[in-house]
Amino acid sequence: MRRGGRSNGSDMSDRSPRASIRGILLRSLGLVAIVPFLPLGVLIFLGYRDDVDRVEAEIQTTNRQIAILAAHYLDRFLGATRAEATLAASGGGTNLPAATSDVRWERIDADGVLTASQVAPARVGQDGGYAGMLACQGWDDSTMVTPVGDWIAGVPPTVLVAARIAGPAGGAVVGVLRPEGLHAELTGSLGAAVDRRVYVVDRRGQPLFYSDLRLAGRTEDIATNPPVRKFRDGGSGAIRYRSKVTGKERLGFVEPLPGGRLAAIVSADIGEAVIGLRDRYLVVTWSILFALVAVAGLGAWTSRRLLRPLLRIRDALRNEAGGDRRPLAVPAEELGTVEYADLVRAFDELESRLKVSEAGLLQAEKSSLLGQLATGIAHEFGTPLNVISGNAQILMRKLDAGDPKREVLEKIVRQSQRLAAMIRRVLDFARPTEAQLRSVDLGLVVAQALEMAAGMGRKVEVETRIASGTPRVQGDPHLLEHALLNLVVNAYQAMSDGGKLTVEAGPDEPAVGESAPAAEGERGAYLRVTDTGPGIPEENLPRIFEPFFTTKAQGEGTGLGLAIVRRIVRQHGGRIDVRSRAGEGTAFTIVLRRAREAPEESEVES
Repeated sequence: MRRGGRSNGSDMSDRSPRASIRGILLRSLGLVAIVPFLPLGVLIFLGYRDDVDRVEAEIQTTNRQIAILAAHYLDRFLGATRAEATLAASGGGTNLPAATSDVRWERIDADGVLTASQVAPARVGQDGGYAGMLACQGWDDSTMVTPVGDWIAGVPPTVLVAARIAGPAGGAVVGVLRPEGLHAELTGSLGAAVDRRVYVVDRRGQPLFYSDLRLAGRTEDIATNPPVRKFRDGGSGAIRYRSKVTGKERLGFVEPLPGGRLAAIVSADIGEAVIGLRDRYLVVTWSILFALVAVAGLGAWTSRRLLRPLLRIRDALRNEAGGDRRPLAVPAEELGTVEYADLVRAFDELESRLKVSEAGLLQAEKSSLLGQLATGIAHEFGTPLNVISGNAQILMRKLDAGDPKREVLEKIVRQSQRLAAMIRRVLDFARPTEAQLRSVDLGLVVAQALEMAAGMGRKVEVETRIASGTPRVQGDPHLLEHALLNLVVNAYQAMSDGGKLTVEAGPDEPAVGESAPAAEGERGAYLRVTDTGPGIPEENLPRIFEPFFTTKAQGEGTGLGLAIVRRIVRQHGGRIDVRSRAGEGTAFTIVLRRAREAPEESEVES
């Protein structure tokens, strides 16, 4: 955009910029990393996460130890109770074991009627309610430990330890485990911390023991507890979960008793254990706040340094828009950044590119106007030419074959038909026909086009090659025939003194070193027309598809044939390539898409 003041541009290019955008951003990022995030990084790398993991590991280790102790204690307790029941049953059940704070004994006959009771003497002579126990399938060597259940009215859900009485009278000795007494015994043996929950459940999730007596009766909370669900599903070991009661994260451990009927579960609240780390969170929070303030300050400084020159360049462009193009009036102090100096130079260098673009646009407008003019002329000339040709043919029929005037009329008819054909080409180019795509056999297209062009080049040898396995293509058979016929006619005209014309069709395979297309359907089939004519000069190759451009002699071509061929190929979503050297002939290759529909019965009119 400079016309006389190039010295400023030279001075600017000789001046060494002080900084670059990349350098400014790198320094800004370095400051952001050092100033606000260094304290945060130090805290992280000092092992904050390791401390939390260590505390959680200690919690889980303690959970595991307490769970194992509870399971062992309860297993020994149940074993001792079964031994007492077995001993009492072996003596006929006449003498029951002594009652304790956690076990009461009862004796039943074969019909389930109580004959002795330490639970309530008034129960003697009544049905003890043990029919379900007697029907259980869990008897082992005449003894069993039943699931937790409401076996006795007025007594909390409990476990029964039973042993069958030997002898003809039958019956059983039953030990009723009292949850309150068992709670006192187990809590005293474990010495469990107040911040942990310790409970014993059966396979149904029914609690036998709960360290918090206030929650002992809330069996619905225990049954849906994740550690209990894990035991019910056959699992054991450590578990991390969120409590449905408190909503807090907890660590638990599941330890099944031998036999798998019961399990001891211990859980602890994570938050309470790591509460001592809260101060570190506060330090991290203050560090982040400080980082945000620092980033805001750095952002303001960076914006001022980077955006102000861009705004100056924008204002300079607006002030000079529509006037004489000259060096952009941007103060030198605003161009201390490499990229901004390059940007101003790039704007100043656009003048020559704009001139080239304007020239190309002007030429395109001329071509458009020429096409419109040709279309109008074609419409105006069509009717007179038909009248001339028709009258000439009428006069010819009235003359004898040897009459000299007949030869003149024949010339008039031929030239009229030539002009009419040229008009049809102009109209075809100006009014594109919409392609009616369907499945097409290229072999039929080639045969039809060569049949229509037969006799045009008597000195030309014609060879046809249709490769086996050539796929059908998606196209309009009439438009494809039109395009191929144009190429064949051009080849005939190029070999007026004789030569060889080769028309090929085959599958479009990737070239050597070329990767296969990603999308299925990109590869299809090709049509190739090769002649041994004089070829096309290299300087003319970029223009051969332009409308009205021709290398033929004056009066032998309109320059529309190849333009129409390219338009037809583009309508089919294909491509056309040309390979030619002066003196070596020319080859036009059309690549078309593979057909995706079933072939139709009639594709090319015969």
